[in-house]
Amino acid sequence: MRNRLMAMVMAAALAVVAATAVYATDFAVIVHTGNPVKAMALADLGKIFRGKTTSWPNGHGISLVVRDPNSAAMKFILEKVMGGSVDEDKAALNDPGRGKSGASVIFVSSDQDVVKAVESTPGAIGIIDVYNITSGVKVVKIDEKQPFDPGYVLKGRSQ
Repeated sequence: MRNRLMAMVMAAALAVVAATAVYATDFAVIVHTGNPVKAMALADLGKIFRGKTTSWPNGHGISLVVRDPNSAAMKFILEKVMGGSVDEDKAALNDPGRGKSGASVIFVSSDQDVVKAVESTPGAIGIIDVYNITSGVKVVKIDEKQPFDPGYVLKGRSQ
């Protein structure tokens, strides 16, 4: 009886560990390889997402490439980057007048599509799961930290 109880406890503990590993995600901010930006503050990234910053220091216009704002990953990113409620943040991204005054927003369906759009658009920026990074994009430090660094702000959960 004791062995059976120990086996059940061990199985439950392993299930919790496995579930945590599956849902833990490190996100990376990526830009076109020709973009000179190597690092930025989270507050500056928020300004891009809110449409307050419209061009890079080299003068190229910014194109923000994001996945569906209703996905769990994007909800986490919007919360961290924009700091408002999810509904307010989604409304800011979907604002029809945004293209006139802010960085344009391109919605895509997958991280691979984010990568493709950023690779092919000199002013593009996007956020993806770190395991989708390719040599065709450049990772930008946020608050002087790279993904996997202790204290990296875009470490989160995804479903």
